[in-house]
Amino acid sequence: MTMIQKKIIFASVLIVSLVTLSVLVQPQIFAEETEEKQYTKANNVAIHTVFSFREGIEESDGFQVYKQMSGFDRDSEAPTFKLEGVMDFDKPYLYEAVDMSYYRGISNTQHNFGQFEVDVYLHKDGETLRHFTYTDCSVSDYKVVTLFDKEEGWTTSKGFATIDEFEFECSGYKPNNPLFDLMKTNGYHAETISSKDLRDTQTWSELYNSLNGFFYFLNSLHLFI
Repeated sequence: MTMIQKKIIFASVLIVSLVTLSVLVQPQIFAEETEEKQYTKANNVAIHTVFSFREGIEESDGFQVYKQMSGFDRDSEAPTFKLEGVMDFDKPYLYEAVDMSYYRGISNTQHNFGQFEVDVYLHKDGETLRHFTYTDCSVSDYKVVTLFDKEEGWTTSKGFATIDEFEFECSGYKPNNPLFDLMKTNGYHAETISSKDLRDTQTWSELYNSLNGFFYFLNSLHLFI
């Protein structure tokens, strides 16, 4: 076998090895890139929103922050709240509402995205803990911000997060307590402790009688000594 033939065989083996390696690695890289990012949530409480526009209904699990800003004093303030989440594909109607509010003006709600309803669900393990309903809502403010951890966003794997910040003002607000409603129908039992389940303790009369018996027993022993 000549030197040229050896080089051709070596080159062929190398090419086949590289092609095989690329085929094996590519699905893994694709899976890592397409895997949905899961954020750490205290007590596994997640946010689910339902926006009801005239054009249609839009549901999202893409918000990581929900903040009630006003509205608890129903006699003196309008309900307002904020939602924040990483920018994603699940909010096209909401983005259109933002843009229409900008072009038409915040006070102009005479368009298909001018007023809408919002339901915010706080749930855990498939059960809704709290449910808040907002009616006649409009977008009052919107910002896009990029968050990162100082210089570590540039130099480590922590990276950057591009965030949507929405603020809403509404005319109506209704808090709902699904756990209490479920409890009334005997479908849920809160983990409470009855006084009967607490550590057994003696009453003062029982303790007094026990001590008298004990001292009487000691006195009896003294008589025999």
